[in-house]
Amino acid sequence: MKLLLLLLSPLFLWSASLEACYRVFFLFIPVAESCVNYIREGNEIRVRPWARTAVIGRLVKRVDSRGESVLVGLQPNLFVFFQREGPYVRDHEYLFREGGVEYTIVRHRDKGKEVKKGFFPSRGTLYDPFGVSLLIYLDTPNTRGGSVLMFYDEKVRRVDYRTVDEEEVEVFGRVYETWKVRFSPEMETRGLLKPKGIWYAWIDKETNIPVLLKVGFTIGSAYIYLERLKGDRRLLKKIKETVLSYP
Repeated sequence: MKLLLLLLSPLFLWSASLEACYRVFFLFIPVAESCVNYIREGNEIRVRPWARTAVIGRLVKRVDSRGESVLVGLQPNLFVFFQREGPYVRDHEYLFREGGVEYTIVRHRDKGKEVKKGFFPSRGTLYDPFGVSLLIYLDTPNTRGGSVLMFYDEKVRRVDYRTVDEEEVEVFGRVYETWKVRFSPEMETRGLLKPKGIWYAWIDKETNIPVLLKVGFTIGSAYIYLERLKGDRRLLKKIKETVLSYP
């Protein structure tokens, strides 16, 4: 039994998780809640977010979406996203291969569903939206700036980002020392929540987790506040320090 525990112990040391949950405000009104689960198992990293509207938010538009991004050594591997925004319903599944992305997009309509499959060739490395967010958080601070190529909904967009300031922010009564990061996720996509303009994220210096975000959509801007953390608070710091294949 002791020998078995000794053999398995490296696996336990390489497995960790963190859950970050947020409250979303639009015009000072709480409209939605969201959580992101970060899971590391060896060299594999999984990002699993979900978002749903609160009671007030449902009066305008119901959102109940969830997904997962899988990265191996911070290289893209798999992306799935079940997009539920009012009447706009789609399922995305992307497999990141050498030389491009194999994708399946299912459009759900009143009279059935439409399935579109294809392969998008690319010489450079493409990331999904969840993977892009993780890379930006890990690459903070970066005052020189960086860029990531994002593939979503059959299109590629370059996301530029840069650490622009250091600020002390208060979120739900707790004060954080943060880096302020500016990035531009604007892309031509369908759906009700279309990214627009410049976004800002305030990244906690202790954890590399965003504690506050200001995000813009075609319907207006929203503020997203960190409400609670559960699990290994230093997980992103550890990933940043130990994953050698960081691009």
